[in-house]
Amino acid sequence: MIFFGAASALKKLVAKHYPGDIGRQNTNNCWLVGMGSLVAVAFALGRGTSELTAGFNMGSVPLRTVNALSTAAALLVGGSILCPTEKLWNSQPTAIGHRPTERVRDALIILALTGITGCYSTLSLRRSFTSWYQLCCFLVAVLCVCGKDVYDAIWNRNKHSSDDGGSYDLVSHSSGTRAEDREESGVADRIHRKEYRGYSLRSSLVSVALIMLWTAYISFNFGQRPYPRINTLLDQEYKPAVSLDVVVSMYKERTEDVAALISKLESMPQMSDAHIIIYLKDGKADERRIKEETNAHEVIKLPNVGREAETYLNHIVTRWDRLAERTVFLQADVHNPREFYPFFSRYFDRNRTGFLNLGWAGNVCNTERCGDMFGWEDETSFISQLQSQIYNSTSENVLLSYKGQFVVTAARIRGINKATYEELRQYLTDANSWTHQQEYLQGRPESMSQPYFGYTLERIWNVLFQCSDMNIAWKCPTLLSGWRPGGSIADCQCFDTEPDS
Repeated sequence: MIFFGAASALKKLVAKHYPGDIGRQNTNNCWLVGMGSLVAVAFALGRGTSELTAGFNMGSVPLRTVNALSTAAALLVGGSILCPTEKLWNSQPTAIGHRPTERVRDALIILALTGITGCYSTLSLRRSFTSWYQLCCFLVAVLCVCGKDVYDAIWNRNKHSSDDGGSYDLVSHSSGTRAEDREESGVADRIHRKEYRGYSLRSSLVSVALIMLWTAYISFNFGQRPYPRINTLLDQEYKPAVSLDVVVSMYKERTEDVAALISKLESMPQMSDAHIIIYLKDGKADERRIKEETNAHEVIKLPNVGREAETYLNHIVTRWDRLAERTVFLQADVHNPREFYPFFSRYFDRNRTGFLNLGWAGNVCNTERCGDMFGWEDETSFISQLQSQIYNSTSENVLLSYKGQFVVTAARIRGINKATYEELRQYLTDANSWTHQQEYLQGRPESMSQPYFGYTLERIWNVLFQCSDMNIAWKCPTLLSGWRPGGSIADCQCFDTEPDS
């Protein structure tokens, strides 16, 4: 938009001082699309190949191609309400009343498309959310762009309507006026009035349709939608001796970085007395030195198998009767640290949090054909089997977790049979398990230290700890956004008791 504004200003200067050197509209549009493509390529190369290819799904190439072609076509046509190139290149004045009518049509199209898209997104699998601030800013922007033209169009129509009601002729018809001329004039007036009545009817119908569409959109967007929920299984009888544990899965990360992580956590008021446990999977590392340099309370060596998922499951199984009231599970190299610390500080409530995912939020998939944009697929329907094992039932959709960092209570952990965790851990540590066989791997590379099944476990923590609520999927903001206007800490987590209790 900045480039377009600069080009528009330069174009007007050229038209003013060198009117004979203005190129034709088609030529200028081709230059616009061509230079825009060069800017896009330069931007892509500037970001680096690794960043572009990360998470890129080849299945989206056709959609991206259609999007690029439609954008280029829109620029070539020049009908954009924000970038009206036909006005920029065309130096000829438009007919009176034509420009307001075109702008009114553009405004109606934008409102209609926004309403349709909004209704679809709020009713889709992963429900989206638009805040009042965003909605008001959008309407104000449309009003600023089209407000005067809408007013002019309505004023001209009303003025024309009042003129059609009849007026006095100050000049009498000459006796030489032919009767057929008067008859033709009367026929033209009747046709014009008929066209105006048709236009008024269409305008009324369009207005009613837009009002109904936007009423539905606002109702869907801000209304509460009941989702089917499975009763949470909690062990209310367990009495933990420790209030808060922090479990850190460490391999070859720098000791200084792990020490900085622990220091930042302990600097938070709610984490000052947390019990820090480091599970070390580097067989050559000196656990005593690491304990001294990180100020951790415990450093425990484990075999290098199963990634961080095996670390977490090992902690749960071996400390089943010594679990803290709440445990923070983290990798030594915290993902998205810039967003992680503010997010954790804002949403973690030491007295209320039941389960809080500290990675990406909002990714939903259908239980029967679950997959994501990173190429992972639940080809064995493991998620539905896990739900059946825990709840004796399945839900239609589930909320996926990422990055292997979360907070969970002992009540939720122990609400499920201990054998479930032992079985999951065996899938990682037993080389003869079906998760390490080629029938499951299908040629995908893996090792005992980096099992492919670990990607599945990374995504099922929400399901395993009974926090796959669809309200979290659409209410919880991204790590980058951090907070939703009008939101609360309940947007991103599950409580063991109701929030208002």
